[in-house]
Amino acid sequence: MNQFTRRDALWAGIVGVAASRAEASPLSREFSFHYDHILGTSLDAWVNAPDAMIVERIVLDEIERLRTVFSLYDPASELSQLNRTAGSFVASPDLLTVLREYAVWLQRTNGACNPRVGELVRLWKDAERSGAEPDRVDLDELAREIVGPCWRLDASRVHRFTDHALDLNAVAKGYILQQASAAVRKLPGVTGVLLNLGGDLCGWGDAPSFIGIQDPHQPQENAPPLTAVRLKDAAIATSGGYQRYYTFGERRYSHLIDPRTGRPADGIASATVVAPTSVIANVLATTLCVLAPDEGLRLIAATPEADCLIVTASGKQLRSAGFAIREVAIKQEPAKPKAEAWPAEHQVTVALELPKMMGGSRYRRPYVAVWVENADGKPVRSISVWGNQIRWVPELSGWWKFAKSDRELVNAVCKATRAPGKYEVVWDGKDDKGNAVPQGTYTIKVEVHREHGKHVTQTGKIVCGAEAAKVTLEKNAETEDTIVEYAKKKKDEKK
Repeated sequence: MNQFTRRDALWAGIVGVAASRAEASPLSREFSFHYDHILGTSLDAWVNAPDAMIVERIVLDEIERLRTVFSLYDPASELSQLNRTAGSFVASPDLLTVLREYAVWLQRTNGACNPRVGELVRLWKDAERSGAEPDRVDLDELAREIVGPCWRLDASRVHRFTDHALDLNAVAKGYILQQASAAVRKLPGVTGVLLNLGGDLCGWGDAPSFIGIQDPHQPQENAPPLTAVRLKDAAIATSGGYQRYYTFGERRYSHLIDPRTGRPADGIASATVVAPTSVIANVLATTLCVLAPDEGLRLIAATPEADCLIVTASGKQLRSAGFAIREVAIKQEPAKPKAEAWPAEHQVTVALELPKMMGGSRYRRPYVAVWVENADGKPVRSISVWGNQIRWVPELSGWWKFAKSDRELVNAVCKATRAPGKYEVVWDGKDDKGNAVPQGTYTIKVEVHREHGKHVTQTGKIVCGAEAAKVTLEKNAETEDTIVEYAKKKKDEKK
């Protein structure tokens, strides 16, 4: 079996991708793209096609088209309109298709996959805001109310039997991913596609095929994968409650609710499913987190070409019969020798200059971010960020890509913008948590974004060891040369 190392993986959300593909068409070229804030998550794509822009537009347009059908946050979406309508509702083919899928899975899972679970989710969210856990009697009553069918479908209409709001996410997310992939597949010259929507993937053709699966008990970004599988003309989805919770004081509950009981499903840490379609993979991954492990394995066995890995809350791993055949061996990287400690009394000084610009009333002070990355490209320290209004700080997209998940960090480092002039900032050899880093080679990045100006980044590596070092970051449209110097602190700086 091929060896698969952590270094081979391109991490994106809960799974990683490593390239392994057939020879591409001479008319196609390989490219990838990334977008944040797509359906409340991120989108990554790898495509082999003649025209990058056409594929990118087709994917984004199809996702946006279906967002207007299934969004619960857009009051104008078709689903939101259905939830406000009593009786009969004229529905699109997309909405009818997803509702038909739910009717099938509602029966196959004995109610564990139920579109009316949204009512229970709302109850738990309201309770969390109030600080008191939901009343058990209310949960039992609502769980009884949502049992059974709640609509009848004909060729173009939904006839509702209840006023309970529907949440179609367990099927709709997979359906959107599947439809976006299918739309690209129709384009001439496309030989392979892999779409990753918030960690759920759908791939076909000569797309990358090695997928790393995250360990729910070690969810850190740089943690090694639990295992890896080979994906070929199929979809993979992972669900779990290990990163999202309802919190009441010291007690935390999984965000996944069992619609049969109204209670959080806490027995399963994560479930990963490989299946022929994204719809099946997403439905099963969500449902397996609700069912007891033996029930989930029986459901997988009864679903053609589906396999799963279930990780229980205690850490036990349960595999379906065919999952091991799909697995790829992971070769752990050898432990690196312990690095020498950062020398006492040393620091890195970053001297940058914002030039005077000709712009008159159109000149706006730039937003600036200065940060440090280690040899693996991981952010270590946000030295300083200049930006008056927090709502525009995300325009520093390079820095914001990793900082957005740490609001405490953002609030700590963001300061006012600066006028043109010379400035110095220093790094004391500690990370954002105040821990000393070892000696080594570090990358200094200076990102500048100015309204009516340019968005540019200076990058340079500097060796922080026993000897002093100095590097110059070349000037650009928004900054003069930036001087980065590693040396002992001056005496007046140590006072």
